[in-house]
Amino acid sequence: MAEELEENEELEGQFGAPVVIDDPEQELDLGDYEVGGRTLSEVEEETPHQTDLQSAMRAIIPKFKDKRMDSLLQPVMVSRVFPDNYLDLNYLLVMSMIEEHEGDDDIDIVGIITGAQVATSKAYEGKHIIDILEIAGVAHEAEMENLSKELGLG
Repeated sequence: MAEELEENEELEGQFGAPVVIDDPEQELDLGDYEVGGRTLSEVEEETPHQTDLQSAMRAIIPKFKDKRMDSLLQPVMVSRVFPDNYLDLNYLLVMSMIEEHEGDDDIDIVGIITGAQVATSKAYEGKHIIDILEIAGVAHEAEMENLSKELGLG
């Protein structure tokens, strides 16, 4: 250890002290920019052109018009529902959404039941996750092939 310190001191003596650059802090004026704007997902939804992966993901994982229904069912569709829990989860989701609309004149019972059924059936034993991963792998593989062709590597 002492030998290393002597070597470092010798090098500093030969080449001078290490260069230290003192960068002053810069202040940013964010007045011209919108702070707390839209999320990346919101911007992606507005773009007219979608990648193959985005198109496939939208087909596999639909968005629900009802915000509460969407917030409940999106995580279910990308999760794994075990066979023993399938009917219980389906029942809880349906009852939760129906109770939320209790007293409304225009409650869509069939839409609620169908939405919960679609979400839980997609997540049944994780089969839906496998579909998503396969599509992502195929899209990634195709993207890498295109990139290698563009770069003249293959």
